[in-house]
Amino acid sequence: MTAHKQGYLFGRSTSAESPTALLAGNFDLGLFSPSWDHRCESFTACEGLFIDTSLVLNFTLRDDFGHQDRHKQNIDAFLKRHSRTAVPITGDAVDLHQMWNAIWDKVREAALQKGKGLRILVDLSTCPRYYSLGLIAGAIECGMTPSITAFYAEARYPDVQRPHPLDRPFSVGQWRAVAVPFLLGMPDPLKRKHFVVSVGFEGLKTARVLTKEDPDRISILFPDPGSRPGYNEETWSRNCETMEQFRVPESQIVRAAAGDAIAAWKNLSRNAPERPVTESTFYLCCGTKPHALGFALRALSLRFPTVLYNLPEKHAFMDTQPNGVYWKYDIRDLTFPEIP
Repeated sequence: MTAHKQGYLFGRSTSAESPTALLAGNFDLGLFSPSWDHRCESFTACEGLFIDTSLVLNFTLRDDFGHQDRHKQNIDAFLKRHSRTAVPITGDAVDLHQMWNAIWDKVREAALQKGKGLRILVDLSTCPRYYSLGLIAGAIECGMTPSITAFYAEARYPDVQRPHPLDRPFSVGQWRAVAVPFLLGMPDPLKRKHFVVSVGFEGLKTARVLTKEDPDRISILFPDPGSRPGYNEETWSRNCETMEQFRVPESQIVRAAAGDAIAAWKNLSRNAPERPVTESTFYLCCGTKPHALGFALRALSLRFPTVLYNLPEKHAFMDTQPNGVYWKYDIRDLTFPEIP
């Protein structure tokens, strides 16, 4: 368990070997994302869970094996029993404008209907960071919620037998860095550019984004320990050339467990790699989803950093399984009055 407070936000992380040990109780709003990734239905083990309004992202891209369709059927059946209303939001995952507007319209509608703070649940496991982080940041920034619970199932990826540190194929084509809604920060074109980069298995694409953005300085958020033995070594091998190219000293490498969003936020706060007087700060999400959440919480607390999502041309199928470790992140707005 990790806890951290910065400014008006407090967060606590908890891990367990079963989703049922983490998730129960009533929520006003939930965000879920059926996927070919088997982790998307991990939360359906939680029979003690009830969500008043569930937003279900129904992405049009499907896998050739029928995994996404089967997972969607299971999630729909669960939400039929455990939600008052399940709202499908259909579209292309990479059509950010259309999908985000549809999501945010439903969030605002739920807030108006509730008339007081929404209790929100977000399944980070398979939801694109642009939508999950945007919802979390927007609900906090707009004073819609006293508390948000985010859930995450750690991943086990297929073994890769390669002699060279090539990217795992999570996405197709080049990445384009796009600011997450409500996490636009306050970049100043007259200042130097500082990128804090969470790194993962797609090191070549990370390097290409950094080459295009041409930062003056980079710092690293590194997943250590990794979610499985060997994963941190694999991450290092896929990103070491970039770190050498930008001459990143050990003092500018912030380490946190791959699955612990609150530890990432806490360790970033302790290390404080930002220099806001002379640099504009950008958090580039190339690593785990929990580390991206850590970036979002740090950015909300500081106000000035921009959080960037890497938009691919298309997402690529990978047969990803839960590895048996699950996380819950409870986030509290300390300025919000207590709601019984």
